[in-house]
Amino acid sequence: MREEALVKQLVDSDFYNEAVPIEFTRALLAQAKNYGADVTALLEAARFPFDPLTQHAQTAFVSREQYSRLCLQLIQVLGDESGGVMPDVRTPVGTTRLILLSMLNSSNLSAALRRGIEFNATCRIRQGAKVVNGLVVDAEGRDATLTYLCEDDPLEHQHSVLCNLAMWLRFSGWLIGQHIDIVSATCAGPEPELNAGLRHFFPCPVEFNGTANAVSFSARHLEAELIRNEADLRHFLKLAPYHIVIEPEPSEVSVTQRIRGILGDDFREEMPSFEDLTGLLNMSARTLRRRLEKEGTSYQRIKDNARRDAAISLLSRDGLTVSEVAERVGFSDPSAFHRSFKKWTGQSPGSYR
Repeated sequence: MREEALVKQLVDSDFYNEAVPIEFTRALLAQAKNYGADVTALLEAARFPFDPLTQHAQTAFVSREQYSRLCLQLIQVLGDESGGVMPDVRTPVGTTRLILLSMLNSSNLSAALRRGIEFNATCRIRQGAKVVNGLVVDAEGRDATLTYLCEDDPLEHQHSVLCNLAMWLRFSGWLIGQHIDIVSATCAGPEPELNAGLRHFFPCPVEFNGTANAVSFSARHLEAELIRNEADLRHFLKLAPYHIVIEPEPSEVSVTQRIRGILGDDFREEMPSFEDLTGLLNMSARTLRRRLEKEGTSYQRIKDNARRDAAISLLSRDGLTVSEVAERVGFSDPSAFHRSFKKWTGQSPGSYR
């Protein structure tokens, strides 16, 4: 009955769309077991109503608050803010908060990231290990690339390092109130046999066996001013595991997020034209273009990303053919969907599934 009540609570709740798939919770508990932690005590401390590892729970989701509490309890138990993802390197509890505090009050995101890189370097010194951590902008000033590589890290851990870079960009997006779209990524290790984690963070082409772990995004974001303060950070940290790992926090000031809300997730009907959009947002065409350029995106990219995200979600479901997925995201020609999906993700729909 407790599980049924939880299901009803989630379905009736305003947070239903922000709920966390149970697989993420089970992964946390499996990590805890690997380190010999008392899972029962962990669940009790996080005020969980059931044990996802031992019960065949009907619940497919937990709330974002439950997931975040469980993450924070695991960090406390392990004494490692990475949650034990990197077994040969521990991040003492409190390190991340201090790094984030050092980034606040920077003049813009570029300065904030460089502060974070400098602070991180002082926390990651290892005897004899060469660490490369940097931020560069290409010659045209179009794309920025954040890189990290420690030569001592085993190759099988590099995909976890790459995911950590994606998490840092999610926090960076929160700092400036903008969604930062990763346009490409490179992993210093081989492609893992199980790559669900990479797919979660990178709905874009990912290259493997590179010289460093790297994520690229629009350099225009670096110019953005920070809109958060220390009080905002205290509130954010309570749900940081959810917003950093599961779903970035949407911003009321981001035009990109407002457009994504207008587009919705049903693309069988024609999307609004740019002129329609200016009316819906009560902006002139010139102002809208300037705002989108400032956020490092365009209306076409937003539409493509909306279709891409919907296609990825639909492909993960059983019972839908690739042709049916193509139709649901607005493609009447399956071959055109194949071409677009491969451009978006670097894989064909069949391979991605």
